[in-house]
Amino acid sequence: MPLPCFRTRAALVLLAFHVLGAPLTPVRAQHDGRMWGRAVTRDGDIHEGFIHVRAARSSGSWADVLLASREIPEEHYRDWTDATRGGRSHTRVLELKGHRISWVEKHPAFVGPSRVGVRFGHIAELTFDDEGRPTATIRSRHGTEPAPGDTVTRHSGGEVRIESFWRGAEVWVDKGDGSAKLRGRDIEQVEFGPAPAGRVPASLRLYGTVEDKLGRSFTGFVTWDLREILESHFLVGFWEDVPGLANPWRSDEYLRSFRFADIRSLERTPCFARVILKSDSVVELCNEPLEPDPEPVQISDPALGLVEVEWHLVRVLRFERAPGTPGYDAFDGGRPLSGTVVTSEGEEIAGRIRWDADEEWSRDLLQGSSDGVELSIEFGNIAHIERKEPGGARVTLRDGRSFHLTGGNDVDEDNRGIFIFSAAVEEPAGGRSVAERRYVAWEDFREARFHLPDDPGSGW
Repeated sequence: MPLPCFRTRAALVLLAFHVLGAPLTPVRAQHDGRMWGRAVTRDGDIHEGFIHVRAARSSGSWADVLLASREIPEEHYRDWTDATRGGRSHTRVLELKGHRISWVEKHPAFVGPSRVGVRFGHIAELTFDDEGRPTATIRSRHGTEPAPGDTVTRHSGGEVRIESFWRGAEVWVDKGDGSAKLRGRDIEQVEFGPAPAGRVPASLRLYGTVEDKLGRSFTGFVTWDLREILESHFLVGFWEDVPGLANPWRSDEYLRSFRFADIRSLERTPCFARVILKSDSVVELCNEPLEPDPEPVQISDPALGLVEVEWHLVRVLRFERAPGTPGYDAFDGGRPLSGTVVTSEGEEIAGRIRWDADEEWSRDLLQGSSDGVELSIEFGNIAHIERKEPGGARVTLRDGRSFHLTGGNDVDEDNRGIFIFSAAVEEPAGGRSVAERRYVAWEDFREARFHLPDDPGSGW
């Protein structure tokens, strides 16, 4: 029997996205969540339709997350050094053969770009460099007026640009009468917007529920092995009853593939998976010998964010027809975070919030792990965060779900602290209005309650 490992090889993945045929005709609510855009190539060609970005991580719905990097703004670092080091610079000292050498550099907690993520619904456009690596420009529709001393507004709208880790991305455009496959390095930009009324994609976005070994369930848009996201894509595996390992391994003799549109569920087995088809047929598949397990199953949950479940933690993955999902108009580019922070001494401080000395928008993601499951939760979906002992934090969503998260900067002892910008006060000299700034270190933090946009005094 083949070893318990599996990976969908690019050479074996069969894409039906570009195959001509009668399009599916779902009701409007089932495809409002699909990305729509206008791709302009460097040669001036224009392709408009439903967008499927295929790269290290594939995406095709507004709820999908673009994982990227962003330099922490210099003023964020200055605020942190003022609050924690009295404004003093970080100095490195090296002893070498009796000589002492010192120099000033940025504190290690702020060196290098920060790992960030943003839902595609918040993105106005992507531009691509010569390596096919996209940079995102964020939408600005919240209309928030700058508050005195509020640095968050200096990074709003078209001024926000984050660079993706992707290289060599491809953009597939479903134009209705066919499709176009564009290489990222040949694209100048992709402009996003809502799909015109009456337009129907050739293939639906995968949607379903993954249940892990602990019985927890996560529902949303499904990404398989980081690449397969459409019902027209294929799951590839191998016959369970392969008679030993051929030498050399003749994979084509034992290869099996199933269109995701035909699959009802996948149940994890020691060999790989039990495939239950919509025809009620059951097929046992194994992994290809000496290949790793598939990448974590990803769920883009509109009411949470991004969930990643390692395959060895999965019990079953059930595919479903998507209900009404948020369209492009449901996103606004994000709003400044606002709420009340409670210290360990019980003091309550209300105002604009900058979390971990960096995240300050509702579109930003809070990242952590819960019993092996990785969660990237959009701050706009968070109602409450409470620090827990001996480590981590309890994060409660607006829909009532709650998770104890650990690991990383956002929810553990490596958190760089929370800033609160409260009501403006008059500066003694010059009469200029500035925001009162408070800093709460992680060890002094008890909890935070986040405001909704219509909360009185939320500042949104």
